[in-house]
Amino acid sequence: MGVKIYFGGAEKGMYASMLLSAKVRRIGINLTHLAIPKKRQLDLRTKYENSELLVYTSEGDEDVGRYDAFLRAHADDLTLVIGRPDYDGTWLGEKYVPIWNDADDLERLNWICQRNGRVAISDKALTKHHHNRLNAIAMRWNAEMVGLTSKPDNIENYKWDAVLVNSWTSAVRYGETQVWTGHGLRRYPAQQKDSARKRHRVDIERLGVSYENVAADEVDAVSKLAIVSWKRYEEHIFGGYDTMTSTNQDASDDTESGDIIITPPHGGSLANVENRGTGIVIPPPEKRNENDRLLLPVIGVETITSMGSQTIDEHGESIEIAPEQTNVIRYSGVLLRQCDNCYLASKCPAFKEHAECAFKLPVEIRTKDQLQAALRAMIEMQVSRVMFARFAEELEGQGLDGTLSSEMDRAFDMIEKFKNINDTRDLVRFEVEARGSSGVLSRLFGQRAADQANALPYGGLGPSATDAFYQEVIDVEEEQ
Repeated sequence: MGVKIYFGGAEKGMYASMLLSAKVRRIGINLTHLAIPKKRQLDLRTKYENSELLVYTSEGDEDVGRYDAFLRAHADDLTLVIGRPDYDGTWLGEKYVPIWNDADDLERLNWICQRNGRVAISDKALTKHHHNRLNAIAMRWNAEMVGLTSKPDNIENYKWDAVLVNSWTSAVRYGETQVWTGHGLRRYPAQQKDSARKRHRVDIERLGVSYENVAADEVDAVSKLAIVSWKRYEEHIFGGYDTMTSTNQDASDDTESGDIIITPPHGGSLANVENRGTGIVIPPPEKRNENDRLLLPVIGVETITSMGSQTIDEHGESIEIAPEQTNVIRYSGVLLRQCDNCYLASKCPAFKEHAECAFKLPVEIRTKDQLQAALRAMIEMQVSRVMFARFAEELEGQGLDGTLSSEMDRAFDMIEKFKNINDTRDLVRFEVEARGSSGVLSRLFGQRAADQANALPYGGLGPSATDAFYQEVIDVEEEQ
């Protein structure tokens, strides 16, 4: 399982009993509200039945001495200790997780992640920054994150190693109904508890909780329903679809206005898939009006007008007939990037929260000069990579770097291609095939050109020269 959920509230005896009776073995304790006996030794292992314990304090707790004394007395029994800004708990080793709760001090978050490799983040700090930015900072330093939050968006969007959840206690304190439906964890306020419990009767019984006791508003049953539902949510938050989902549509598919819905990421099933026995029915997509369709922002369309046929009118003026207009696509320089969800947010020098990207890419290649400039820039970029790889090879001092060799080959390939693109030499090749009595040359250039081509070299003999030649030939038979 990717995330471990610790159930908070165990500092109170009633909540601790509810969690232990529901077989919960990861428990969160708020030391600020924990009653420590003065006359006898506190045995955490016995009190919490050898459960994994996460300890933290309220933000306004200023009693550092009590905090330090408790940790030194029970360090061996604790699994995770959420630190305080005014306390150095490095002596606890990997159990200690410093807290970051000042949303305006991102430098401290970077410092904690770099120095400790672990950080705890409260809801107060999560509200002011996009999750991609904080995830990127933690990934940069390969740091583990522990969340002090019960909000579903925060649980699902951050790369937590552990999360402390306190909202399950709302079922006891405020009369909420919290139930796992197989699709998600649904929370209903006290004003809707009667209709919600009737609707989810099958889900409640499937979770092993008495519906009659829940309908009677018994505290033990309502708390057990919330705890079991959160445990199922923990099991499926990074998993697939719950195969035990009820087939009763009235129990899980209808959502009233005002419902608080927690839905895990999609696993093996889609939220709009309706399960009816062995058949799966997917509703057809909603039709859109053509006026609602938009052009993709990354491309544009321009109109090119081609020349039509040219003619001369009766007044001797040139007229163009039937020019043709054609729509062609072009690259659009409009950027959709936003600083809040950019993966470079933690390193970008121009980062500005809730703002568009500060950079633009005005790329336009319409002429030969623009094409050559773009190709030349790419070659320069590649050569700079080769030089930097050479510098890295020298620093490493471990012999020849295969990556550098491949980058050099790539640079030569790019130069050769650039040369071929810029080669403007003309190459003309004729391939002619002729049939019939006439020759190829006579067909192309006329009979005179054919006669000259067929003449013997050095001029040959004309008609009169041929007759004179014959007269000079000696007839041997007549002389005899």
